[in-house]
Amino acid sequence: ASTPEVYIFSFGAIVFWNFENEEKELMWMDTYLFADNDQGSYYGNDDDDNNSDNNSDNDDIAIGERNHEDAIESAKDEMSFCYGNKFHLRHDMAQLRTREYGEKMAVSFALAKSANLSIFEWRLDQAIERNSHIPEKLATYGRIGMHRKDISREMGRIYLVKSGIHLENNILDTPVYFWEDDKFSNEYEKAMEYFDITSRLELVNTRLQVLSDLNEILIDAAQSSHGTFLEWTVIILIVFEILIEIFRAYRDEQ
Repeated sequence: ASTPEVYIFSFGAIVFWNFENEEKELMWMDTYLFADNDQGSYYGNDDDDNNSDNNSDNDDIAIGERNHEDAIESAKDEMSFCYGNKFHLRHDMAQLRTREYGEKMAVSFALAKSANLSIFEWRLDQAIERNSHIPEKLATYGRIGMHRKDISREMGRIYLVKSGIHLENNILDTPVYFWEDDKFSNEYEKAMEYFDITSRLELVNTRLQVLSDLNEILIDAAQSSHGTFLEWTVIILIVFEILIEIFRAYRDEQ
């Protein structure tokens, strides 16, 4: 039987090879990743390089925010693989030309980046759906009708999605592993093309621009709300001062 292999990536993705089913994969994760950590973090390197299952005694800990279960489900992917004379990917089947782990690394990196991008695609969909009512409300009523706290919270969510894609994960960057050993760099590029990473990222960036425009609307709404609050504060103070002056004038007449 083939030996199970596990590739763990610092951006939160895990790729399993030669596991019988998902239950076996979850058992492996419970045993080696989460057994001694109540926070749900895992043992692994901070590099973009992989960690196979014989590195479970590493003392480094990578800690990250848990993603929503639906986001994780959307990121799951499964492929079959076989060996042949030529490397190619087609119809969820990877044909490897060698048994070297570097070739599996090439496919694993692309598959992991595809899964990572799926997480952000899901979060982006949620952010757009969650705020799709805002333009309609603006067109109908001329205002958003959200509290400043809700506006600030949504601005933070939008920023997390944008920064997660552009700052935390350089999806299109070639991993350091293939700069140091380019033997399977062509296989990596073919795998990235198979998962349509570039086109998907372009679509994500287009939709991010929609979110950026929405973010500007929220900022204007927050500033407008704050300006309105200040205006009413000034009006109330003026009215209060007038009432005091009327009271003083009435008292002096007495």
